[in-house]
Amino acid sequence: MWKVGVARANITYFEPGIGLMGWGNSRHVAHTVESQLYARAFCLQAAQSPPHFWVEIDTCFVSVALWQESFRRLSAHIPTLEPAHLMITANHTHAAPGGYSHHLLYHINTPGFHAGVFTRIVEGIVQAALEAYASLAETKIRYATGEFPVEVPIAFNRAIEAYKKNPMAATDKPELAVDRTAYQLTFLPKGHLINWFGTHTTTIQEENLCISSDHKGYAAEVCEESGIVAAFAQTTAGDVTPNHFAFPGIKVRRGPTPNPFENRRLVGKYQAEMAQSLANQAGEGLQPVLRSWWAWVNFSAAEVEEPFTRGMGRGRTGPGAIGPAFIGGTAEGGGIPPEWVRLIALLCRLRGLMAPPIHGNKPLLIESVSKRIFGTRRWETLPLPPMDPAIRYLQWIARQKGKYVPLPLTPQVLPIQVWQLGSVAIVALPMEPTTMAGILIRERLRPLLAREGVQHIIVQGYSNGYAGYLTTYWEYQYQRYEGGHTHFGKYTLAAVEKVLVQLLSGTLVPAEAPPYLSIEQARKVLFTHEVARSVR
Repeated sequence: MWKVGVARANITYFEPGIGLMGWGNSRHVAHTVESQLYARAFCLQAAQSPPHFWVEIDTCFVSVALWQESFRRLSAHIPTLEPAHLMITANHTHAAPGGYSHHLLYHINTPGFHAGVFTRIVEGIVQAALEAYASLAETKIRYATGEFPVEVPIAFNRAIEAYKKNPMAATDKPELAVDRTAYQLTFLPKGHLINWFGTHTTTIQEENLCISSDHKGYAAEVCEESGIVAAFAQTTAGDVTPNHFAFPGIKVRRGPTPNPFENRRLVGKYQAEMAQSLANQAGEGLQPVLRSWWAWVNFSAAEVEEPFTRGMGRGRTGPGAIGPAFIGGTAEGGGIPPEWVRLIALLCRLRGLMAPPIHGNKPLLIESVSKRIFGTRRWETLPLPPMDPAIRYLQWIARQKGKYVPLPLTPQVLPIQVWQLGSVAIVALPMEPTTMAGILIRERLRPLLAREGVQHIIVQGYSNGYAGYLTTYWEYQYQRYEGGHTHFGKYTLAAVEKVLVQLLSGTLVPAEAPPYLSIEQARKVLFTHEVARSVR
């Protein structure tokens, strides 16, 4: 017998001019709230299993710090809670406040760690989870899937040239080089639902200075008019976007219309209609089997070999590093002009800033552990024009001689998690997996999970932590935006696959959990919003 409880809590934090996370632009701030942001929690129990909490939040991603603080507070109320029992994922809106990471790269442009934003999100997660726990009731769970017809303008591969480098690529059409499947759990008799579909939550673009839950939030709003809780989560959205269309006088690609807010409504409407259709289907009833696996993994030093490297022999990952392609952005927004990216890549090569074999052909623009940018830790000497306030913040931090950056620039130790709900498995990853990366992960895990009775695998990105993208070996070699932001080198996907297999087979030796900073400690040692205001 399943028992399920659901709830949602508002996590909107607004102050005029608050920095937004996603486009990497310090001038991307909010002067108004277009739509509210929520945490949506589902508490699940099966037979004698402990309560498990699946939570979706309307943010760009989930930081390790958010997960740690949420777990700490929730376990104070539920002492038997284990890390494997808490799964937090993000809808990936690029129009929600930032400042909730402890790692400098992901809070430098917001600007700084923002205790107010961080606290509001955590409080919402915990409130929704506890209310869901209190509302546990006998429930039936139905699983169903549906395919978006190719003519529905909802998902296009924005990195089609990189996708085509995959030996198993079967198409060169952007609208087909994606996973067009929507996956859904519907909870009866109430009709609450979780819907997964992979497409970037970026119809509200960087020139729109407002807080918005974007199209996935709109889909939830439509479904929740009937009194249910409806969460719309991501799958393999790393190279997938609804912004495929060019319009005269507009520099970036947009959704089906030139109007971002109409695009939010349209793309959200497509997902809401799919969810309502799937909720009305008989679907497959899930047996009350609930299992979970969890481990911290140091992705900066993972040994890999066949069959995980797929014909590439032995190798390893390396400390997180980001290439010039990362700051070039994509056709839907963000980044500097392509000619600047090429110039920076050339300068990196001329300065000898090429990676060892671990990172393949990626020039080392940003090195997370050594904290070098363009080859130096003396950021104040970088020949960068102070066009973006983030550059001025970096230069100021450098002059403080080691203060405000106690951690690597991006996380190195990240969580990997798998849940089994009857015949369905959810593979929760702290990265943005591309379409093909998701296909290969499912292919790798299918025989192993089949022994446990799993027939359906959902690869869920943006979960429990965040460290950039997850591309295949071949996509990585192309070194465009997604490859430049794949942190741990050309064998990152091989490492993820190996870790997942070891986790499920019980042979993984986990890493130690990353350091935990309380909010009070974070305000003392990190570059914070308050410090940034004093620098201005």
